[in-house]
Amino acid sequence: MTLASPIDSKLKGVVWKRTLRETALTFPALAGEESADLVVVGAGFCGLNAALAAARAGQNVVLIEAGVVGSGASGRNGGYNVPHFPGAMTPSAVEAMIGPRKGRALSELVLGGAEQVFRQIDSYQIACSPVQHGWVQPAHSEASLARVRKAHDEWKAWGADVTWLTPGDLSARLGAAGYIGGWFNPSGGTVNPYGLTIGLGRAATQEGVRIFEHSPVDGIEEGPGGITVKAGAGRVRARRVIVATNAYTGDFLPEVQRATVPVYLYHAATPPLRAELRASILPGGECFTDLRKSGGFGRLDDDGRLISGGAVFAFGDRQAYGIAHARNRMRQLFPQLTEADTAFEDYWEGYCAVTESYLPHVQRLGKEVFAVVGFSTRGVNLAQNLGRLVGEFAAGRRGLDEVPVAVVEQRRDIPMWALKVRAARLVFPFYQAKDRLGLS
Repeated sequence: MTLASPIDSKLKGVVWKRTLRETALTFPALAGEESADLVVVGAGFCGLNAALAAARAGQNVVLIEAGVVGSGASGRNGGYNVPHFPGAMTPSAVEAMIGPRKGRALSELVLGGAEQVFRQIDSYQIACSPVQHGWVQPAHSEASLARVRKAHDEWKAWGADVTWLTPGDLSARLGAAGYIGGWFNPSGGTVNPYGLTIGLGRAATQEGVRIFEHSPVDGIEEGPGGITVKAGAGRVRARRVIVATNAYTGDFLPEVQRATVPVYLYHAATPPLRAELRASILPGGECFTDLRKSGGFGRLDDDGRLISGGAVFAFGDRQAYGIAHARNRMRQLFPQLTEADTAFEDYWEGYCAVTESYLPHVQRLGKEVFAVVGFSTRGVNLAQNLGRLVGEFAAGRRGLDEVPVAVVEQRRDIPMWALKVRAARLVFPFYQAKDRLGLS
């Protein structure tokens, strides 16, 4: 089985495009011959930040995108800027997986990463509706409470500015029902992720990066004289290449495509909430993500739309199924909502690249060809900050061993990849059952 890159340059149904405040720039397709120190493939959070960092370090950078800037996962995710690993993963668990030195460095990157994202938005004056009012991880079950508490306690021991929340605290902060404990980190928040990618594209051009859109790469050839990146009739000669396509890699690089499972997710946005609901639902502007496998998260956009979602159940009318689930989950979390309040205006889908460890890694595809893969729902923070470090590596400002993730030197496909890709599109009812039974 293959999974051709599902490029959707129009971002159909994505609320972030409809409410965009940045001016979307257009870039030409690659044609003819170009040369560069560095070619970055993929104009999402990781690729844009890698290109920016390398250009700031004096490199001549070309950035190639199969669709348009931000048309993959970076422009269509929920926009949660979370200072934490996926789920309830802890710093000690990360150290156990990738070693104490890199594990501590990656935890430091994650902990400070949300703040770094907001400061970069400020420095380039990106109009992406940034709201830094904090992020909450609440527990919805006794099973999740122990895991959530452990994550809080480990970050607290690091000296992180985190606060434990009682059920009463959570009710007051979130206006949500059913949570029995949780924790808060004030450095987290939300963005319009498509607006952020558009702004990063503008910033990259200001730093001298040459961007080419509608240019799907179909070959990377490395030889004694350097590397040739092919995209249709266009060619770029370079000294180094960074591939940052993740779940939108397509078939041309199976060693990257099969290093992650592309999980098919959806989001749905309500109309702007009524004033009385705005006073009781996320009144302080926080966002939250719990540990439910079938989706338990919430945020508001600038206009007060409540946004939720989950994994696509790709059987029958998947949109109707997803909207029904999102409506039920929202009304479970916020009983004050009526049926009319959850008459969704926007629905969209996209892929998220998930690794077996839920941590990203760097793959070496050749002597000077590398890929960065697998942000596993933490792209707003981790893809940007790791992308920056990889860009600094590409520019010679740091060694590869100083990038705080595992480096995979040989192809390592996920076992039974094709089966897992299919299963990921059909497993959502199982997740719902697991949540109902309090097992997540």
